[in-house]
Amino acid sequence: MGPTIVPPVPTINAMTFDVEEWFHAANLGIPPAQWSIPPSRLDQPLDAILSLLGQHGVRGTFFILGWVVSRKPELVRRIHEEGHEIASHGYLHRSIRGQSRSAFTRDVVRSKAILEDLIGQPVFGYRAPSYSISRETDWALDVLLELGFNYDSSIYPVRSPHRRYGVTGTPLEPYRIRPGLWEFPLPTLRLPGMRVPAATGAYLRIAPLRVTRWAIHQNQRQAIPTVVNVHPWELDVDQPRLPVSWWPRFLHYTNLHTTYGKLARLLSEYRFASLDTLRRAYELQFAARPRSLPVEAVLGTRPMSRPPSRPEYVVGRRQERNHPTKG
Repeated sequence: MGPTIVPPVPTINAMTFDVEEWFHAANLGIPPAQWSIPPSRLDQPLDAILSLLGQHGVRGTFFILGWVVSRKPELVRRIHEEGHEIASHGYLHRSIRGQSRSAFTRDVVRSKAILEDLIGQPVFGYRAPSYSISRETDWALDVLLELGFNYDSSIYPVRSPHRRYGVTGTPLEPYRIRPGLWEFPLPTLRLPGMRVPAATGAYLRIAPLRVTRWAIHQNQRQAIPTVVNVHPWELDVDQPRLPVSWWPRFLHYTNLHTTYGKLARLLSEYRFASLDTLRRAYELQFAARPRSLPVEAVLGTRPMSRPPSRPEYVVGRRQERNHPTKG
């Protein structure tokens, strides 16, 4: 049975953060065996992010690397105590493509356990390092379901410029990718003749703010929530400059000085919530078919209409099977 698409919650976007150290970034290529050498620089950018969210009354989702949790539990406790959602980014920042199913399972189990032990609550959300769930690694979705996750946010529905991630032909809007498992895709921008990634990481940081606004407005016209994503190190203008080649250097270091200002503007101009808040609204909508659901009680938006019959999608292929709209 493939994933089921239902109409998304309009106008409410998701604010998310991948919490990792600057030296975990794939573009720098520092192996885990050397992670104990560079200095940690998480405290200051995380403090800036939490202060911004507090000023705007926004609760976000923090996908936290287990390696970080084991070394900075006080930061994770603070994020949790300030009312934000804690989610998993795995334990080591390894692409799924380089792991076996058993190795991936061990990594996620370790991450989920350390997070849940720390905050005393179950963790339901996951994001793969480097958005590395693909057609070749969609078995990872079955592992997430087996481990008790109820949503993932790892799939870009277009190929990235460097070809490291992206699954073309998958939905732009949130959908059930497995029974009991939601997918919240990363955002895109429609340009003449092509669709490109937008509003996350380097795409948010390098592009002018008007490009991110353009992507959000396109999504809102289609009632698609935009899942914004930022790494704390992207606010750290004084982080060490490593002698990497020009392309990784461009992707990692360009426009670090603009991230804070762009994030502040987005928080002041658009409405954001955590992914778990959106997921709960989608679950209510899904359970309420074919009735119209008054989701103002959940997110303060207009009611969603009865969902139409739509094709089912899977990561690796499209199935022309329609779900009934009557119970």
